[in-house]
Amino acid sequence: MFRRSLGLPVHTYVIHRRVDRARALLLRGSMAASQVALEVGFSHQSHMARCMRRVLGVTPTSLTRPGEPKSTKPSLVAPELEP
Repeated sequence: MFRRSLGLPVHTYVIHRRVDRARALLLRGSMAASQVALEVGFSHQSHMARCMRRVLGVTPTSLTRPGEPKSTKPSLVAPELEP
């Protein structure tokens, strides 16, 4: 039922939500990547980095360094479901 309505399995949806939130927090620049990982629900910074690379095509470090390319991939989570 969930997959039919959103087009994603529950686990994939949750990972995408976490990655989207992590990206927003990292771009804000007020928290360390390790703090962001825990804040959004990843068990470890390396897990967040792997998921961000898979979903967005960038690492957390590239989002926090000036001059680094930022992800241009859009969020897969429906805009009306964003917090």
